[in-house]
Amino acid sequence: MLALMLLTISLRRSAPKSNLHIPARDMPEHTRSWFASQSNVVLHRDLWPEDTFWNIKPHLLEQLLDRGVERATWIDGDIIVTSDPAKFFRRPETEIVVAQEGFRSRERGTGERTIAIGGRIGRELGYTVNSCIVSVTPRHRDLLNDWKLLLRSELYRNPTRHPLLVGDQDVLGGLLGSSGYADVPVSAVRTAGDIAHDMLPGDFGVMHRIATVWTGEPAFAHSQGRKTWRMPAGSLQSRHWLNQLAMHRQWAKAFASELPKEMSQWLTCDTGFSKLMSRLFPSRPSLRGLPVGLVGSSLNCAYRVRNLFRNRARYSIGQPADEVRPL
Repeated sequence: MLALMLLTISLRRSAPKSNLHIPARDMPEHTRSWFASQSNVVLHRDLWPEDTFWNIKPHLLEQLLDRGVERATWIDGDIIVTSDPAKFFRRPETEIVVAQEGFRSRERGTGERTIAIGGRIGRELGYTVNSCIVSVTPRHRDLLNDWKLLLRSELYRNPTRHPLLVGDQDVLGGLLGSSGYADVPVSAVRTAGDIAHDMLPGDFGVMHRIATVWTGEPAFAHSQGRKTWRMPAGSLQSRHWLNQLAMHRQWAKAFASELPKEMSQWLTCDTGFSKLMSRLFPSRPSLRGLPVGLVGSSLNCAYRVRNLFRNRARYSIGQPADEVRPL
């Protein structure tokens, strides 16, 4: 709920005319009162997913489309919006918008995920889909339905499923790369340039951070891995420099004054190093994390060298899954 509050505050400041639709069936009364007081929030007591965990997204998107929303956009609750995101979603109604996954040293792309869901490859997007942002219109109902059916299928729910089907985004990426949906235009929220993922240090490398001096901060800060607000204030974990300088935490400081007082303590326990970086770059959260980016970029280089000596599966457009052979 704390992370969702930060998303609410940041979206209201960045895009005051936007509406944030939140399912509130089982939300505690005191929390519901806080969200109800926010001018950009629409609470839905009767809006609820049919599934659990990551798999709720196609259900909720479908339900919002059923209620007349012309373009429904899912944004993960662990995202902070740093600037008006409208430019990403003013797209033709035929176009779906997704986020790109951060840096991964292997298994990047949609082709192998199309194979994993048993599809025929229709195209290769060239990046791994991240479903932290998914924006759809009524033109995408068939895609949403197939996404939902696959998330309910034994292919996905089986504990021994394909190792690339880790979450709902892998299924969505596989569908978008398949021959059945190869004609659906896809617009990407670009990793590092548009969205900073806080998963691996290399997801937002040192050169990406330096580039923000000219290009500006990424529009989205995604706490994909480290949930710093869950770490006990003052604990060794919370004081680790990687967590102190996490992009999401640094941006959260800009909105802390609007959080309930008892929920902002995790933002006040800065180490000396964190305070130093804040003084050096008072208005540049990306640059405060330069040490994180430096470590991450170094690791990325090492991964790329390592992968030169590893084999990958070879596939081609239109090739069915059972014909793919490893190199």
